[in-house]
Amino acid sequence: MGTASPATTCTTFCHENHLLRRPEPTEWQRSCRASGLILQGMKLIDRGNVETHLPTVGQILQSGLSQPLELLTLRRSMELFPTSLGLQPLEAGLPSDDFLANFLSGRRTYLAIIREGFGKDFKNFQNYALQRVETRPEVRERLLKALDGNEHLLATLANGMREGVLVAQLAQLTRSAEGTVYQVMRTLSAGSLKCPHCQAELISRPAQWWGEQDCELGEAEHRFVDRILYDVLAITLLPLVFRSNWVQKEHVVADLAAMCDAGAHVFRNWLDSVRRAYRAKDLAALATRAGLSGPSPDSHLQRCGRGDMLTVNTIQEVTARLPDPMPLRNLGMRTRAVAFAIDFLVATDSAASPLDWSAAQAVVKARILQLFQDLKLSFAKDVRRAMPSADMLT
Repeated sequence: MGTASPATTCTTFCHENHLLRRPEPTEWQRSCRASGLILQGMKLIDRGNVETHLPTVGQILQSGLSQPLELLTLRRSMELFPTSLGLQPLEAGLPSDDFLANFLSGRRTYLAIIREGFGKDFKNFQNYALQRVETRPEVRERLLKALDGNEHLLATLANGMREGVLVAQLAQLTRSAEGTVYQVMRTLSAGSLKCPHCQAELISRPAQWWGEQDCELGEAEHRFVDRILYDVLAITLLPLVFRSNWVQKEHVVADLAAMCDAGAHVFRNWLDSVRRAYRAKDLAALATRAGLSGPSPDSHLQRCGRGDMLTVNTIQEVTARLPDPMPLRNLGMRTRAVAFAIDFLVATDSAASPLDWSAAQAVVKARILQLFQDLKLSFAKDVRRAMPSADMLT
């Protein structure tokens, strides 16, 4: 067995016959906030498309819109994210509610996300919500400013805090939104497209693909890795849906996959991207140009490059002096999510000789590219779109 390449059969022939160069999809929702994966109801796909045979809203609902998380079993503790899932090795269980908070924001809990959002005014928010004291107009103004002036959101958060259900509401909203994104991405990628030259199936089947890798994962575990990577691809691609062609989409996915390039940890690959943006010759020069403070900031970057946790604060601080920090900050957050998938893969491999980090990193890179190719092929004109069957989704 070996790591499968993302393009497996008759790629040259299919390129020549333009199966990989079809018009842009027109049925995805324009707006999806990457931080929360909040879709605008079911306007994501409001009708089937005759040319691409996209699924209708009813079809997605029939297949189960918001997919619940499955029972997972770790074979060993995760290295970078040991507590994120709330699971103990060799004990099957469901991931904790806080897992998605960490995955999407880098904060350990939903309450930490709220605390971070209000900053020094978090205590004032609590007093405002619980009506402990009268809130001065200037304090309420600061609370509103933290929420971009959204009065309704402030009222909703305050009401949830007052009733003691705020964290549970945020967890439920996030689970539903993430489950919707995962189901939509999975459904859109689960068509069938035959190579007209050799009749081989060009869109991969998850169980078959994972069976060809040098690891042994249970079905629930390989579906979970795919789920994480589908979410990362959704965050990466949705902002580009109506603003780019497939070549541009390929470019941003290639940038994401490049974080898994061999020879360095995913965090080092991201730091090198930042280093090149600053035109710094090494990480010590990067720390200086980024204006990092604290004892031995270059040593901190070196440790991150070797596999210590790349925190959200480090991502923000090291990019702060760039003219346009957001692209690399966003890539840094996605790199954390990819690292989570690698860490989980290492922790769940039950092979006699389980994958080490670098081998798992290569598998995840191949899977990112394969999932993107499946998505692109699923929009080809000749794709046969039907409700996904079990063999298409497992």
